[in-house]
Amino acid sequence: MSGDARSLLALALGCTVAAAIFGFGANLFSFRNVFEETGRAPLVQTAATVVYLALALVLVFKGGWKGVLAAIAMIVCATAVSWALLPLSLGLAGVGDPAGYAERFGEFRRPSYSGWAAFDLFFVGGSAALAQGLRIVANADPRGSRDG
Repeated sequence: MSGDARSLLALALGCTVAAAIFGFGANLFSFRNVFEETGRAPLVQTAATVVYLALALVLVFKGGWKGVLAAIAMIVCATAVSWALLPLSLGLAGVGDPAGYAERFGEFRRPSYSGWAAFDLFFVGGSAALAQGLRIVANADPRGSRDG
């Protein structure tokens, strides 16, 4: 494995861990905001998607098309961890008022993973591919060579 591939792999692992932690925290704060009826839960989830996108772009700028694949793998893993830890984030959100949370979210069921992650997968994966495509097009000269 070349040095570039190793550094992209290390970066992808770091970005995946960061995205998973941020996704878990976003879920925790979303539950709190829904319980407190602040209306900020969509903002928290939008912030998580923006962070996923920023991390994906870092991977794209580092690795080109391999970075696009790394970004897609990152978002699949990060959303899977976030989805798997959804009950834990609900439990931690309700530490301050367990009875209130049990009353409000007592019948909460974890959504299917495909429904949970579809938007993030399409948005982040598509944006990563678009960014790499635009990087390639940015280096193209539509008038041809200027030397002759």
